[in-house]
Amino acid sequence: MQFVTIDDIPSYSDAIIRYVCEGVSDLVDEVDFERFTSAEDFLSFLEDDPGYVADIVFCDVEMGGMSGVELAQKIRDHYQIGSRVRKFVFVTSYRRLWIDFDGQITGKISKPFDKRDIVDTARELIYELQDS
Repeated sequence: MQFVTIDDIPSYSDAIIRYVCEGVSDLVDEVDFERFTSAEDFLSFLEDDPGYVADIVFCDVEMGGMSGVELAQKIRDHYQIGSRVRKFVFVTSYRRLWIDFDGQITGKISKPFDKRDIVDTARELIYELQDS
């Protein structure tokens, strides 16, 4: 299963990767992570590898440069929903973030988060992906 973390603070990405790897190993055969420190880098990656599909993306909202919200908009505008990014989760310190991108945004986790927040969300989305 292909996971992505996008955050300009490496410790948040480190924690997400560790928690997902520890928390979903019984559900999937393999956990692969791509890590990005900016939304622009992730978009470039998608453009450079047209066959890549991210199953679950954990994305910070407020980063230097393009925000996670702007990234979600660009993904929605340039790719068919679910074709390159199957599930998209905001990880943010904004407590009152509400955004609806035609169902593309599938979750929100508040910072600071704990292991249970990440693992529960990842497991729920994996079940949804396996059922589809």
